[in-house]
Amino acid sequence: MLKKIFFASAFAFVLILSSCSHKQSERDALTNGLPSSGGKTLEMIIVTPDSLYKGALLDSIHQLFEKACDGLPQPEPWFDVAHLTPSAFTNSEMFPKHRNILIIDKRAGNPNTIRQSIDSKVYPQAIFEIKADNMDSIYSLLSRYAKTIRYHYRDNEHRRMYNAYKRDENTKITEAIKKTFSFSMVMSADFYIAKQEKNFFWIRKETQKESFDIMIYKKPFTSNELLLEKKIIDLRDSLGKAFIPGPMKGSYMGTETRMDIIRDSVQMGDFAMLESRGQWRLFGDFMAGPFVNYIFKNPTSNELVMIDCFLYNPNKPKRDLLMQLESVVYSAKRLK
Repeated sequence: MLKKIFFASAFAFVLILSSCSHKQSERDALTNGLPSSGGKTLEMIIVTPDSLYKGALLDSIHQLFEKACDGLPQPEPWFDVAHLTPSAFTNSEMFPKHRNILIIDKRAGNPNTIRQSIDSKVYPQAIFEIKADNMDSIYSLLSRYAKTIRYHYRDNEHRRMYNAYKRDENTKITEAIKKTFSFSMVMSADFYIAKQEKNFFWIRKETQKESFDIMIYKKPFTSNELLLEKKIIDLRDSLGKAFIPGPMKGSYMGTETRMDIIRDSVQMGDFAMLESRGQWRLFGDFMAGPFVNYIFKNPTSNELVMIDCFLYNPNKPKRDLLMQLESVVYSAKRLK
């Protein structure tokens, strides 16, 4: 039972990639002993002189990196942005080890380039360095590559949390997921299986202030119509009604349909998934919070799989906590 716990063309640009694949990066971190990167969850550092970090550049940074996250009940930015001057950055032992770094360098004679470096000295880390000789080129590079930059910064958070889960893995849950759903997924030892049916798991982690919940369900993949938004919402609501009761008699977890559902195609672990973000509520009671739902076809079993993550943390920030649940789904792997 759910408990009320107090709880960017007019310019010619060159993209220089100095990265390796994520799988190679993960192996390197283990075999070469890269130290861990630092920084708070979803925090990014922008390194540029004070003379540039104002006006239109500040507006661009806000638009590209500080917009409100989709699906959260209270506004929270994509990233928490911190600004450092080049001297403050280079003279520090700590800041060059930050996970998410964006360097903006404008000076005469600069080429119009953006350079990417992944896991070069610490793990996980993504450094993007934009060089240009004028502000219009900087704005264009930022606009063109912002989606890539955002992806890598979020991926760093997923990789960091995945490694933490792997060190403290609940192997009992891992093996149960493999046996029932024909793929693997890693979560930490403080998760437990709250309900298990033939094709359904409800997995939880609870503290005094919040609860983290994951539903996993499978059914035969019979038609692409199963991927329509209405079909997905109907399915999660039917699962909530059947398996996720609230504290009041007759109450159950379902989708808050008065709020927009934000859909996207994403790659999580080994699978291409359809992601839906929105808010859940208890029908028949007064609890609510954000959810992120993933649905995909498992080629191993030719089944439709739904992984639904929902969070309860009333009147407090939820972005970073929801990232913890996303990182569980990021660990999804095909069986060998």
